[in-house]
Amino acid sequence: MLNASGDTHAEFKKVLFERLNYYFEGNRISKKGNWEMTLKVSFALVWWIGSYALFFAADWSYTQFFFLYIFQGLAQIFMFLNIAHDANHNSISNHKIVNKTLSYVLDACGISSYMWRIMHNHGHHSVMNVYGEDEGIYAHGIFRFSPHAEWKPMHRFQHIYVFFMYGITTLDFLFVKDFEYLFFKNNVHIEHVKHPLHEWITIIGSKILYLIYMIAVPVLVLHFSVWQVVLVFTVTHLLMGLAAAWIIQVAHLLDINEFPETRHDHDFMDHIFTTTTDYSTRSRVANFICGGLNHHVAHHIFPQVAHTHYPKLTKIVRETSAEFGIDYRENRYMYQAIAHHIKLLRWLGKPPAPINNNHQNLILDGNAPAH
Repeated sequence: MLNASGDTHAEFKKVLFERLNYYFEGNRISKKGNWEMTLKVSFALVWWIGSYALFFAADWSYTQFFFLYIFQGLAQIFMFLNIAHDANHNSISNHKIVNKTLSYVLDACGISSYMWRIMHNHGHHSVMNVYGEDEGIYAHGIFRFSPHAEWKPMHRFQHIYVFFMYGITTLDFLFVKDFEYLFFKNNVHIEHVKHPLHEWITIIGSKILYLIYMIAVPVLVLHFSVWQVVLVFTVTHLLMGLAAAWIIQVAHLLDINEFPETRHDHDFMDHIFTTTTDYSTRSRVANFICGGLNHHVAHHIFPQVAHTHYPKLTKIVRETSAEFGIDYRENRYMYQAIAHHIKLLRWLGKPPAPINNNHQNLILDGNAPAH
């Protein structure tokens, strides 16, 4: 992060927080959802419920049903990004009951909001890019997302199979990840957590309910065969997974970001700036679709602020960083962020060289990206 002296660095952080807070206090704006957030929540819920109701609105051919089903799946992803993420950060409303209620849209789509709050809020936001702690870079060994992770021969090709494997993202949450954290507790942030009985019931029950309304009901009511519905269910989730993964992964997992060994390598602000790069922050389309995840620096500074404020906050971050000579990074377009992500996968896919005992650092090769 630092391109400046320690005094300038300290002054930058002081001024940045003053300006970010003044945006709300000086303009008498709530940090929670505004009219735009209300509109997005309403739009998402109408899209989700209305697209499902369309299944039963006419005697559709299988081809028509196939595309309607995908349309409904895209509504689910839009809800994940624009409702569930904010709700689970308690950023939509000052009323906890509103946030908690809206967080259940995630459960309604078969993914546990309870596990999300633990693993995302605690297992990511304070440990970005820290191997062994950041849930966001845990990938069952399929991918090597950190220079501190074990290398496997298959990783030579991870920059190629990423284009397929990211498609299983939502299926992983639906059928694997939540159960791993529930039964095996195989993450440092959850190993000592005792899950309440009502959360067990909610997690298992919501997944059963999801499979009933997404698979069983179309089979029984619309009289499509099981294989027809399972096929479109799978295709839809592959598309959902690809959309979610590419939006989420290209803020942290880039060759231009750092991968600290511990959460204590940097202070709070430095950790954000060294591990995070924004993308497409000036795009109205990206701002509408991504739920603020393209404004990732602002999100990590103020995770409990509604994402509809992030475009204004990012402008403050960008301008203040330039004023103090601080390295704020942004990919102007999403394809640039994707390119940096692929470069990271290619780099980390190479066999690592031995430990350099003089520096006690893991040296991958002579062409390691400069941070």
